[in-house]
Amino acid sequence: MRDIYLSTYCVAFQDYPWLAECIRTFPDFPVGVEFATSWTTPNFDENLVRQIPVFSHLPITLHAPFVEECTIPGSPEEQFMEKEYNKACRLYHQFHATSMVMHTHEGSFPAQEGDRWRARSLEVLLDWTRRMIDEGIHVTVENVGYPKKNSVLFDQEQFVALFDRLPQEVGCLIDTGHAMLNRWDIPALIRRMGTRIKGYHLNNNDGFHDSHYPIYDPEGFCSHQEMDDILRAIAQYTPQAHLVLEYAPDGRATMPVIHSDIRRVVQITESL
Repeated sequence: MRDIYLSTYCVAFQDYPWLAECIRTFPDFPVGVEFATSWTTPNFDENLVRQIPVFSHLPITLHAPFVEECTIPGSPEEQFMEKEYNKACRLYHQFHATSMVMHTHEGSFPAQEGDRWRARSLEVLLDWTRRMIDEGIHVTVENVGYPKKNSVLFDQEQFVALFDRLPQEVGCLIDTGHAMLNRWDIPALIRRMGTRIKGYHLNNNDGFHDSHYPIYDPEGFCSHQEMDDILRAIAQYTPQAHLVLEYAPDGRATMPVIHSDIRRVVQITESL
């Protein structure tokens, strides 16, 4: 069976005891955790390190820092990014993680600056993915950006083409919510990229905001049937990819909802 993870986003990257209880009370099979490696809450780093022994019996994957990758070379912002990414690489080994996902960029940008930002994004991706590969880190790159945030740097075709420029060891991670916001054809994207896709962030939203609803939320942009179709494409074309339920801490992702979604995901992805 493929690896299933629960993102620490659902506990606002801090209520780790609730997360541990959610996983403990799911008796069907082991569920892993995707830890964020940076956030703005006080004492985040210290609290995160304390979780290493608590969750050491589970599969762990990491999310690279939420910082701007498209920095100006030599700037304080680049120095901060370097510091945070180096910390994340150390955490990868401390957690004995199985993979780490990074973004292409973080924020919005002027439309006329798109080409320059894409070139800088590729430069940073090549630099950091090579460093990670040299360190024995299994790295994936995630689709990010959406219209309401004015942060769409790569459209669907450009995102696919990006992987022709990256080392073959670099996997793709598809965030279903980000793809929905950009009206991408997710099953077609999965068919096209195939086994280059190594992981997924599974979530739904309202069609406009990166709201990270549970995948079967009744107010979700994608219907139950559409989510099932995405999961069937995942099962058929990317049988080894890991799956992360990445839900927001907004009260929708209760323990019963999370447990039900995990069971449904496994039921569909293991049925083909």
